[in-house]
Amino acid sequence: MIFNSSKKIEQKLKDSIEEVLHKPVSEIMSKYIISLQKKEELLHAAQIIVGEKVSCVVIKEEDNPIAVLTERDFLKKAPLNSEKLESLTVQDLMSPKLVSIPPETTVDEAIPLLVKNNFRKLVVAKNDVMLGIVTQTDFVRLFNKFYEILEVKTNDLLQIGAVMTKNVVTIEKGAKFSEAKKKMAEKEIGSIIVLDNNQITGIITEYDVVAEIYDDPEKCNESIVDSIMTNPVMTVDETITIFEANRLMIEDNVRRLPVSAENELKGIITQTDMCRSIFYFLKAALWHINNHDLKWEKLEKRVVEKRLI
Repeated sequence: MIFNSSKKIEQKLKDSIEEVLHKPVSEIMSKYIISLQKKEELLHAAQIIVGEKVSCVVIKEEDNPIAVLTERDFLKKAPLNSEKLESLTVQDLMSPKLVSIPPETTVDEAIPLLVKNNFRKLVVAKNDVMLGIVTQTDFVRLFNKFYEILEVKTNDLLQIGAVMTKNVVTIEKGAKFSEAKKKMAEKEIGSIIVLDNNQITGIITEYDVVAEIYDDPEKCNESIVDSIMTNPVMTVDETITIFEANRLMIEDNVRRLPVSAENELKGIITQTDMCRSIFYFLKAALWHINNHDLKWEKLEKRVVEKRLI
């Protein structure tokens, strides 16, 4: 069994899960919205992302939000050429698809929208007025609070080995930054692990890409990964639970964790994995409680299968 099967424990767990899933996004969203007009210089947007340490800015046409410019847009579309970079505006790179939700939208309704559109953030608006933005970070922080208040703890919670990505994209120490950026863009991933003799020596993230483009647009095409990567890198064992991994990410303010054994890379777990896996775990646990069948083997199978759909 995953939890003690007493009715009191099951009811407490059910109430806690329902409180999380039914919470409106207005209670967890960020009301601090950074926005730019669509014709602003692209490098100004990069300056804001780097300086404010945010993953996106909302793009407006006059007062109307029309798009979001993200780190991923820089990764996939920004040229490593200072003249071209200086000539671009945010509308040249911004993601044209904008999905907004009303403030009363619940967590249970919002996360499937993230998954469906492969987004990591949603604009919250009412009557065409932008009220805030809700991101995966907001959701995983909420899930962490749920775990902290839950009195029942168990080692049987879903382990990250079941949901991590095992085929990790890597690059060798000494390689050019342009090669790392190209690999990340082609694979549509938010980070790349730097190896030295098959040992983890660093990590480069989407944020690092934006920072390098902004800090040194003239030389970034010649930069090497050694000067950009974060080192040392926090790694975790594949046997820790999704809730423990989520807590570590929040405490260390990171969005991905390499999974290793004796510094040998085994996989990687991301904030996207955390958000989706914990959400599916809570949904599956609630279903099993309502059906009086809270057995770990069945619950784990439902979570992993749902994540892979």
